[in-house]
Amino acid sequence: MREIRPVHLHNSGPRVSNLHKGLLYLVLHQPGISDDTRKTLQKELAPDLRTQTFGEATADLVGIWQNQFKNWPDYLPSLSQKVQAQVQKLPPILPGAGRGSGDVDEPTAYVLNWLLKKFGAL
Repeated sequence: MREIRPVHLHNSGPRVSNLHKGLLYLVLHQPGISDDTRKTLQKELAPDLRTQTFGEATADLVGIWQNQFKNWPDYLPSLSQKVQAQVQKLPPILPGAGRGSGDVDEPTAYVLNWLLKKFGAL
C-alpha cells in the first residue's frame, strides 16, 4: 500500500484501489470497532472494491473517518498539533448524517495517512 492521494466520488483506477486498501486496513485493525461492524463495513464496501470505483460506499466510509477525526476518541494515539491543524481543514460534518462529505481532499488524505502510519500500514 502507498500513501493515499486525493481522489473523488466516481473516480476509478489505482488511486481508488489504494484508498480501498487503506480503508480496509483501518476497518480490520483499528481498535474500538466490533467484529459485526467490521463485517458490515466490508460488505458495504465490496461493490466498490470489485469495480475499483469511488462510489457511495467509499464516500460513506471516508465520511465516517472524517467524523472520527473531528471527534477523536481517547483510546487512539493523540493527535499532534500538525494533525490537528489538518483536522480543522476537514469538510464539515453533514447535519443529521454523522459523517463528513466523504471526499478525499488533501487534508483528508493527510490524516488518513497519519493514522495508517500509526497502525504500521505505511
